[in-house]
Amino acid sequence: MFLPFLDRQSGESLQKQIVRQMAAAISSGTLRPGESLAGIRECATNWGVSRNTVMLALEHLEAEGYVQKRPSRGTYVHQTPPHPSEAAAQTVALAEPDDITGADTVGSRPERTFADQNHNYFSSIDVPGRVNLGFGSDQPVYRSLEWKRTIQKLFQYENWKSGGQFQSNAGLPFLRNTLARWLTARHGTAVDERQVIIISGLQQAHSLIAQSLLSPGMKVALEAPCYIGKRLLYEKMGMGIVNLPVNGKGVGIAGMELADVQLVCVNPGCQVPTNATLSLPRRRQLLALAARNRTPVFEESMFDLLTLEGKSVPSLLSLSGGKNVIHAGLFAPALGGGMMLGYMVVPWPLLPAVLDTKLITDNGLPWLEQEALARFIDGGDLDEFLKRRRMTLMRRRDHLVDAMQRHLGEFRIFNARQAPRMSWFLPAGVSDSAAYVSAARRLNLQIPGDYPLRSASDPASADFRRLVSHGYGELAESGIEQAAQLMAQAATAPFS
Repeated sequence: MFLPFLDRQSGESLQKQIVRQMAAAISSGTLRPGESLAGIRECATNWGVSRNTVMLALEHLEAEGYVQKRPSRGTYVHQTPPHPSEAAAQTVALAEPDDITGADTVGSRPERTFADQNHNYFSSIDVPGRVNLGFGSDQPVYRSLEWKRTIQKLFQYENWKSGGQFQSNAGLPFLRNTLARWLTARHGTAVDERQVIIISGLQQAHSLIAQSLLSPGMKVALEAPCYIGKRLLYEKMGMGIVNLPVNGKGVGIAGMELADVQLVCVNPGCQVPTNATLSLPRRRQLLALAARNRTPVFEESMFDLLTLEGKSVPSLLSLSGGKNVIHAGLFAPALGGGMMLGYMVVPWPLLPAVLDTKLITDNGLPWLEQEALARFIDGGDLDEFLKRRRMTLMRRRDHLVDAMQRHLGEFRIFNARQAPRMSWFLPAGVSDSAAYVSAARRLNLQIPGDYPLRSASDPASADFRRLVSHGYGELAESGIEQAAQLMAQAATAPFS
């Protein structure tokens, strides 16, 4: 039987010691894939800890993919646990810069295509030795026991007869109804299932809105900086762009008039790419200004499901009661990049035009994931999955910040409340994020995005030329120390 060595004088909690030592035992092969673990009561007795400590440690290990629970049978070592920690300790050879991640110095940056910038934003291509700080997840929902049970029930026990039927291209009725109830409870505002449209991602949502509500020559207000794909979409469709400056409290609209703007697009919960959160006073100010000018507001919700701490600020959908706000959400940041299902909640006056555009755009999305996601939400499994994922990511974030402080020295965090994202300012003496990120990529440390994060902000706002933004959801705990070491090396590398 596995018996951890517990140092009760250590500053590290007993739970963390158990998690760390069991993960090491599984990674080294001391505990073999498929091996049965002792029960919680037996472990608590033999290890001299409470059953609650054992239970929480096993929950962490399950969320990380080291163990899996089998109903009525117990807990077992996962058949495909994460890679051994020794792999993370290997020295990473310097990689030659390629056409995408090569060295760029400010003032001599070649023109990048959208494909290049989009690659840098999402790139998680499996390159040998690469340490990836992307926004994906190494524990997607597909690996969870609840999701596997949902799929198994759907096929093995029910034979999913309805899978042969055609449905509305606006989305599976069951999923639309489930999301309407879930959104009503989440935002405290009544959402009718007929207002819900299932989408394949937020980019499709923007495309639908642009085609149904706008025409060439109209103006769209976008955050600056913002995701490059969104800006390019409106530019390619002939819209004029009005820049909304971003600073520490989110977008600033003081002194701005929207009389000649036909759409305002914001991500108030976690602005991409800076991670700024729009303050409550600014949210109310924005809604009042938009209502006065009858300008629709497009609200994105991407990283709000994994808020790690602090009280969440009410959404624009909640504050407006659903009036004049198009609310669009995406599950991929929380459930894994493969789950590209999203939703739109469209105000009644705008709904007919959007539905007509959806009809001429596609004939709907694959039904299997829609049905499974609806059941996942309806049965409460989503909330349980997010609870475990939140615990894992909070521990991972804290571990990463601690490692960065040891290797980088003092630096200031801009925002790290919404997992798996964090943004921070380079330490003193490192003033150029573009050169820093380029140096990191030469060290095989992939930091997504196109730098510097150019801001249209006022002089008093944060200096975004020194801001670095990345994720840690794809970074196993065993690889955190190496990532922090590479970050420190990039800060001292020649910027050329």
